[in-house]
Amino acid sequence: MKRGFFRNQDGAAAIEFGLIVPVLAMLLGGTIVTGGMVLAYNTMRQAVSSGAQYALTVSEDTAEIEDVVDAAWQNKPDSGHVAVAQACYCGTTVTDCSTNCADGDYPQRLTTITASQSYENIMGTITPISASQTVRTR
Repeated sequence: MKRGFFRNQDGAAAIEFGLIVPVLAMLLGGTIVTGGMVLAYNTMRQAVSSGAQYALTVSEDTAEIEDVVDAAWQNKPDSGHVAVAQACYCGTTVTDCSTNCADGDYPQRLTTITASQSYENIMGTITPISASQTVRTR
């Protein structure tokens, strides 16, 4: 009787399936969570790039650049935030943008566009993500 019991294969597939399902579920869940965050980051990054392109070709006005980023950010979450900052440099020294450098040249103007959000995945975990780009506009 014992020999037949140990050789019986009935239910082996169900046990193997039961052992592998939790591993597959974790892999699938991780893929969904990571994929959602990557999608949110890429959408935010494209909006920042649109703002940088606008700053390079149309206007250096920070409010206008923020508006462009907001408009380009598809499905912007309530936690989404856009910041545009400008700084002028003579060499490595920060200077006023309206005055020339000591050598008579115009100062370099750098515009930094930063977007950030708190990404909440399907599990309820909140992860801060951000994208930033700096362009020389003068």
